[in-house]
Amino acid sequence: MAQGVTLKNWIKAARLRTLPLAFAVIILGSGLGYLHTGSFSIELFFLALLTSFSYQVLSNYANDLGDGIKGTDDNKRGEQRAVASGLISISQMRLATNLFTLLSLIAGSTLVYMAFKGTLYFYLFMVLNVSAVWAARSYTLGSNPYAYWGGGDLFVILFFGLVGVMGSSALQTGILYALDVLPALVAGAMSASVLTCNNLRDREGDAQHGKHTLVVRYGEKWGRGYFKALLITSIVLSLVFSIMASIKMSGYYPIVAHMVFQFVLRGQFKKFTASQTPEDYDTLLKPLALTTLLYCITTSMSFFF
Repeated sequence: MAQGVTLKNWIKAARLRTLPLAFAVIILGSGLGYLHTGSFSIELFFLALLTSFSYQVLSNYANDLGDGIKGTDDNKRGEQRAVASGLISISQMRLATNLFTLLSLIAGSTLVYMAFKGTLYFYLFMVLNVSAVWAARSYTLGSNPYAYWGGGDLFVILFFGLVGVMGSSALQTGILYALDVLPALVAGAMSASVLTCNNLRDREGDAQHGKHTLVVRYGEKWGRGYFKALLITSIVLSLVFSIMASIKMSGYYPIVAHMVFQFVLRGQFKKFTASQTPEDYDTLLKPLALTTLLYCITTSMSFFF
């Protein structure tokens, strides 16, 4: 490939359409912090968004690099990756991955210091920061990447659900709240549904290159059932949480937010049921990510009324 790589190539490789999922958990968790304490730090919120941005771009660059090295993205249907298509060389992508590893560690450490200095939570969240950076790098990169043995769903639910939402709430409040588990699992299940739809799209290519996602391990029929179970779980947990939050704040806005989420998600459910081809699955990825963002924004906003 040519030595010069354009800014457009780097932006494309960063896959900015994945940012709604990364930002969604920060928005939801920060709103939960306000629900619990009635206060909100705008500085911590924006620093958390910056940290989340760094994590996500790191993950996308490392994923592009890992799959590109292994040849998994060769003849990929849907969005093309930078290394596999020759837009960015392996050495250039490795340098960018290492740079965003450093940026992620710095941003995360700064955020943890500002929020938790002088408390035991400081040490816990420093460990979580390092773990998040490791998870972002290791999805497809390294000698035993967890995407290749089916661990992607677990890590997505963990970091795009429990850690992302509960951690963002704790940044605002200084402590962890048990109630936050419910919306965190909604966000985690929705993020896992996006991953599953992606894996359904890439099932044939992944199988050919030894990428044993859960869809590859158990088949397309199982994957479709798993996807539907994730959406149903999201709706049920959202309903339970909305009732509990409405009681806590003596208002009905969380229930309204749930009704909006349920209405939109039912539409995605119907579209998925009619989907059969990789191209069909690909068209669902953006709407699913935006639906997750919708849930997080509307639920978070409902606490401020």
